[in-house]
Amino acid sequence: MESLRSRALASFSWSVLAKLVSQGTTLVGTLLLARLLPVADFGLVAMAQIYLGFLQQFIDAGFLYALIQRPTLTQRELAGSFWLLLVAGCAGFGASVLARPLLDLVFGTPGIGTIIAVQSSILLFLPFRTVAQAILAHDVRVDELSKREAAIAVLRVAVSIALALRGAGVWSLILPQILAEMAFSMSCYRRARWRLTFELSWEAMRPLVRYGVDITLSKIAWFGASRADQFIVGRFLGPTVLGLYALAWQFAGALPQFASATLSRVVFPVFSRLQGEVDRLRQAFLDVTRYTAFVALPALAGLALVAPQLFALMLNASWRPAVGATQLLCALAFFKVVEATAGSVINARAGTRRNLVLNVLSLVATVVGVGLGARLGGLTGVAAGVGLASAPVTLLFVRGAMRECGGTLGAWLATLKGPLAATLAMSAAVAATDAALVTEAPAPRLAALVSAGVTAYALAVLVVGREAVAELRRLRQPSYHRGTP
Repeated sequence: MESLRSRALASFSWSVLAKLVSQGTTLVGTLLLARLLPVADFGLVAMAQIYLGFLQQFIDAGFLYALIQRPTLTQRELAGSFWLLLVAGCAGFGASVLARPLLDLVFGTPGIGTIIAVQSSILLFLPFRTVAQAILAHDVRVDELSKREAAIAVLRVAVSIALALRGAGVWSLILPQILAEMAFSMSCYRRARWRLTFELSWEAMRPLVRYGVDITLSKIAWFGASRADQFIVGRFLGPTVLGLYALAWQFAGALPQFASATLSRVVFPVFSRLQGEVDRLRQAFLDVTRYTAFVALPALAGLALVAPQLFALMLNASWRPAVGATQLLCALAFFKVVEATAGSVINARAGTRRNLVLNVLSLVATVVGVGLGARLGGLTGVAAGVGLASAPVTLLFVRGAMRECGGTLGAWLATLKGPLAATLAMSAAVAATDAALVTEAPAPRLAALVSAGVTAYALAVLVVGREAVAELRRLRQPSYHRGTP
């Protein structure tokens, strides 16, 4: 039978491929649509997304994570979740329709209420999507989700362009999104091979609701922590500094955002399947940490090292003050990758209250770090302050995860020795190359630094990461599971 590790590897591979396809398609489509539609149309859609994204945080109510985390899924749990989500989705859609005049007033844009009301119709498909996603993810068949996401992303962009060419205006951005959500939801529902029944048991739903409430509160705290820095920077340092900070985080935060969309959606189902086998859960967590560090540490350290050349090549001089912030935020980016993985372990073991407390601490640390940094050191001070304030919270996340699976913080830190040693060797090679280069042209300097870094890191991995390389060659061999499906 197919092992858990094989399914996890297939799911992760397809998640990465699907993310690359969807992001690439969206980028190309956006560039083409930008030539066909006015800027205001994109602004209207962005306003609607703010409202809809916030509303979905509450309507989902953590049911997706709650269902994935369950050791086994029963028909009563699945059917009950569907009906509760349907009620919430209908309520959200109805409220959006009734609130159209108020939404026009709040956003200060006539007509935005109608756009939001129409776009809110995707909430009606949320039950099909959530339950089907939970079933497929619970069985670690995330590759089935990723294949459909990639295909529908391409179709959505194609329909948007076709409508824009026919003069549909802002609706060429909205209608394809609704159709894509409907197609994805029903496709996943069909693939999950689950059939809806008319049953709702509060006894079956009680643990799901309790788990989901903590997850929802954690997501709200996480959302606040991820936005507090930009709010404080904009409030106290002004829009210009905020623009520099936002660009710096866009560069540094690309990796954690990509990891969240690919790695996290796979490891949480895997960790949930192993929640009753703490030894295997601990080993899986340490393995994920090691492999992630072998990718994330050199990528982020490399970005920090070549940031001056990268900015000089890609941006004009007005963006140069963001170089230092980008370099400092690379450390924060690694912390966020670690926190996401550790949080998955904690939630997999039903430690949602612990995760909630940690996310609240992260919010507090962000506010304190950014506030002090803004007062003492401007843009660079903010980046340094938020990084320093986040480091202890990250260690608390890891400590909590290791406690859940019977390990120690020291054992987790030991997994970073190889990746850290290889990254230091790479950094030394890049620094030496940078000092030896004569040319000041950014393009050849950047190429030389990247080449030196990649070569040095590859050689270092062969020395300090031989065990990890050998493990990667055996990835398709069953390890985390005894062969049950």
